[in-house]
Amino acid sequence: MTNENVTSTKDAQALATTGAVGMASMGGTESRSLNDLGPDERLRNIRLRARVVLAGFIALFVLAGFIWYFGTAETAMCVLAVGSAVIFASSTFLFRDLLREDSKKAKRIRDRDVRYRQTLALLPEGVVILGEGRRIEWVNEQATVHLGVRGEDVGKYFFDVVVDSEFERRLLEGDFQERFMLEPPNGGRILEVAVVAPDLRHTLIVTHDVTERRRIDDMRRDFVANVSHELRTPLTVISGFLETEVEKPDAPAELLLHHRRLMVEQTRRMKRLLEDLLILSGLENSDEPGADEPVVIAMPKLVEDVVREGRALSNGRHDIDVEVEDVSLIGQPEEIRSAAMNLVSNAVRYTPEGGSIHVAWRRAGTGAVFSVRDTGIGIAAKHIPRLTERFFRVDKGRSRATGGTGLGLAIVKHILRRNGGELEIQSELGKGSTFSMRFPESRVFRPLG
Repeated sequence: MTNENVTSTKDAQALATTGAVGMASMGGTESRSLNDLGPDERLRNIRLRARVVLAGFIALFVLAGFIWYFGTAETAMCVLAVGSAVIFASSTFLFRDLLREDSKKAKRIRDRDVRYRQTLALLPEGVVILGEGRRIEWVNEQATVHLGVRGEDVGKYFFDVVVDSEFERRLLEGDFQERFMLEPPNGGRILEVAVVAPDLRHTLIVTHDVTERRRIDDMRRDFVANVSHELRTPLTVISGFLETEVEKPDAPAELLLHHRRLMVEQTRRMKRLLEDLLILSGLENSDEPGADEPVVIAMPKLVEDVVREGRALSNGRHDIDVEVEDVSLIGQPEEIRSAAMNLVSNAVRYTPEGGSIHVAWRRAGTGAVFSVRDTGIGIAAKHIPRLTERFFRVDKGRSRATGGTGLGLAIVKHILRRNGGELEIQSELGKGSTFSMRFPESRVFRPLG
């Protein structure tokens, strides 16, 4: 977990906790900030005013009793009615400021509640507030995405909605010290969960989606492992041959020459790998267009050059034909050339001797497409989505034998992102493949006039 993610989750948890406490406590400690008087002094003030009103009523009833005894009942009732009205009016005056303050307090609490709810609703984290009996009191939209808890579930027992035995165990045991992961067995979202109990009646659940972070961590780990493996193999070969020459200096010259040729070959392989890694690193650091201004690329010439290099690589083992339309492209020439050459060289490497390769550059709708179609070994449908991953190979042994680094299609993908295009792959196992670089209308150059 990165520090950035930890900080983000902690901030969200702190904000949500504050909000939960605010929404749960409709008064309580809030009275201290809303009233000049402390709670004890305020209570004494209320009791004093209540005693004054009570004393007034007692005095009124005593006076009415004297009038009843020494006068008439009608007069006593009249005094009692008028006195009661006066006392009621006076008590309203006495309690008016308290009632006004209570009204302001209630409004501020309502406003605060609305602000907290609005803030929690906008959080990228999922937030669920549980009340007594683990019943749902409030959820935000992200909690619906993460846990499937909806607004209409308010009032339901939480684990009637979210069925997870490990989650339920942690919550019922009150194990809130550390965050924990929810990893569904079907490969869905991976959630980091934090649970807080802001008071005795409420429980706050905050969820953070770490699926993408986990995917990036896995890719980084696989990348390190793959680079290590790719470099270890040629180094092992070179090291073994060098040891042979040291231990057997009198070995036949033909054998030593063979070893040196193989060492040169493995050195070139490592050089290609490092060059591709540097290219890919530069591309991944910025999928945005490069610092150089895009220019008009004469694609017919570029395609012809790429096909010429492909034929040299094939050395007559394949029938390579080309179809070119007079359409120019706006982009980075060296990057487009590199991407096109990657597709052509892949076709040469993975097409058996005697197969055919068709290279085309043509208009496609309002845009344009560069395509390479071969009659090679083909690719199973399940592997196609992973072809642009770094070092992914359908057949690892065959790929290494052909001299590929496993980075070509990853480089193509990033080049196309920088140049406004996209990669399209069609393949059928045993029949061949078509790799296409598609460019939108905005990238097609149309001469004025």
